[in-house]
Amino acid sequence: MAERISYLGYNIPPEVKNMIPVVQKFEQSFYRDILSMVALYMKTKKITLNKKEENDRLEQITDSIHNKLTISANDNKVDPNLSSIVFTGLYYILKIAIKKKVNNQTFLADITDLKLPQPLITDLSNIYNNQGKDLAEKSNNDKILFPKLETFKWRVDVIISSSFTSRVLIPVILMEMADNNGKTRVFEVSVDTFHKLRYNVAKVLKDLEDLEQNQIISKLENKLN
Repeated sequence: MAERISYLGYNIPPEVKNMIPVVQKFEQSFYRDILSMVALYMKTKKITLNKKEENDRLEQITDSIHNKLTISANDNKVDPNLSSIVFTGLYYILKIAIKKKVNNQTFLADITDLKLPQPLITDLSNIYNNQGKDLAEKSNNDKILFPKLETFKWRVDVIISSSFTSRVLIPVILMEMADNNGKTRVFEVSVDTFHKLRYNVAKVLKDLEDLEQNQIISKLENKLN
């Protein structure tokens, strides 16, 4: 039977790995406070590069959480840097799960395998089960995306003649692209350029396929070793 790989990846992210030994030393009330701040940050942060007031709000939220972490760490006689490590690790656990749309059972099984304190596992699972959809919606709204291709049209024109010669008969590919922002771009591509484009796209796809194969081979070799 093939070994199941955690949603966090074959190799646990260093942000999560660094958190595990630290969180073992914390009281339940302390890491519960940190977890609530993680959920608050994921719900309220908003990234819009064109609006200064929203950038300012993001900075205010970040500063507020940093101050709360520092105060809470001092109250619990803990190095504030350690509380930041725990905050980052918990954030990655939830962020990656939301990004990959992990189901509740897989999420619980994978965080259990991390050997976290049982109360923290319960709290993480409760947040993911009860607030996962809301956090996912906020996360999707915060993404900075490039324009998407809406329509793509093309046709082949033939240049019959020019001012230099009466008989040319050269085919030219005319392309029209429109994105979801309403912008339309029209451009011509020669047959030679089109063939170069086809070749480079095919080459990139082949390179990606080879890379995926290499990753699989590397994982198998590591597992055997």
